[in-house]
Amino acid sequence: MIFPVMLKNVFSNMQNQATNNQQQNYSTKPEGSISIDYMPKKEKKGNADKLGDFVDYEEVK
Repeated sequence: MIFPVMLKNVFSNMQNQATNNQQQNYSTKPEGSISIDYMPKKEKKGNADKLGDFVDYEEVK
């Protein structure tokens, strides 16, 4: 009998915390600003061994 009441309180608290976090995130950024949360790692292209063989050519017209 007490378990449903405790469970309701826990979920209510979690929902309130999530709502507060979202409001704080929106209020800290001015309108129209852009933020990037994740930047993928760039692969280094400096290793010529992985690119293959280079073949000289002459352009024929």
